[in-house]
Amino acid sequence: MADKTPVIQVLSRNNYEEQHLVPLPNALPLAKLPPSSLRVKTSIISLTTNNLSYARLGHLLGWWGVHPLPVSIPEKFSDTQKYGRISGWGYGVVTESTTTIEVGTSTYGYLPIGTLPVDLQVRVDEDVPGQFVEISKQRQKLLPIYNRYIFFPPNSAKIQSIEGLGIDSLFQVLFETSYLINRYVLAWEHNNLAHPSNKDDGWTFEDGQIGPNTIVLIFSPSGKTALSFAHQLKNGRPAANQPREIIGIGSDSSRAFTEQTGLYDRVLGYNDDNNNDSDLKAILALPADPKVIICDFGSRGGAGNRWADNLRVFVQNIVQIGVGGEVVADSPEVTLQKLKMSQTKTPQRKQVDASSVRTQAMEITGRKKYFEDFLQEWESVKENGFVKGVRLVWGESMEDVGKGWDRLCRGEVGPDEGLVYMLDGENKEKL
Repeated sequence: MADKTPVIQVLSRNNYEEQHLVPLPNALPLAKLPPSSLRVKTSIISLTTNNLSYARLGHLLGWWGVHPLPVSIPEKFSDTQKYGRISGWGYGVVTESTTTIEVGTSTYGYLPIGTLPVDLQVRVDEDVPGQFVEISKQRQKLLPIYNRYIFFPPNSAKIQSIEGLGIDSLFQVLFETSYLINRYVLAWEHNNLAHPSNKDDGWTFEDGQIGPNTIVLIFSPSGKTALSFAHQLKNGRPAANQPREIIGIGSDSSRAFTEQTGLYDRVLGYNDDNNNDSDLKAILALPADPKVIICDFGSRGGAGNRWADNLRVFVQNIVQIGVGGEVVADSPEVTLQKLKMSQTKTPQRKQVDASSVRTQAMEITGRKKYFEDFLQEWESVKENGFVKGVRLVWGESMEDVGKGWDRLCRGEVGPDEGLVYMLDGENKEKL
């Protein structure tokens, strides 16, 4: 008989590479479920470098507090100043409910990494069918994108394909970030314009314009959000508003994979701007009076900023956008210091806040229409297999999750791998 003892992932808040898989023998039986709540058990969870970013920036953006350490945590890990939990994107199953949502319902969203069910205090969104919002006090200051969930009734056709659920878990929220940038930050219609950071960031419609003289440079191009963005630039815009060229700029180790995706017109290396034997203007084959949009998805060693500085010598119209950041296991103090330094050195760079852009997009189109349009686009893209060469790599236990986390921390996960984990034993035979 399988051991039913819940297991959760616990991390050092000072160094996310220090990971513990902690059994909770005293967690059961669970407390009575409060009113207006769902008890959800994670069934499928994905791991990407975004999870590492949640840990690195969790003290600034509230991610450590989304799913607190449970009361049953062993004393060794009970110090909330030293230890905490980080969540991931995936699917869960409702095991208990004090709402109109029935037991057995599947839900997609930001869920804890572990086999201990989580209690969510919810409000069903009456304007958007099949969605609810988490409204507990502990999550009121969290960015709204992390509090909204999609749910599907038992036996829904949507949840019959385990492969499809794995792709959703791995890609959907990352694809949505790129969808938002393409459709709203880089809007081709003025009334669809959204600001990358907030409504006071100084972003203009002209900043986001893309035309025949526009070159888009995508740094860290093999990342899953960057791949989604390149796809949207190629396939999610009117022909007259597509860029002249999409160039990926990344590491030598990921170059072959990036090229074979077919999403980039060319792929260059991070250090190609330092080649004294070549002219950067010639390398990029810039047209007369060019516009260069730099989209940095977490380049190494500040390569995106360096290229921008070098290009400003001969290009007047340069726009810089940051999405996420470099994956590095810095302490909270070092992280804060780097953020302050970046804001001082590169004030012209706009950092994308996907939650803010989504909120603006919902205000522009209405919540219901926004999700209808986005989910229709996502299902269409998914059906056509939008990233060539990416494969799901399944794990089936918390031990597998631990191994995957360690591989992410060591930089051993290839760009062709998508780490997803089936934590619900009842569905493992479907893999």
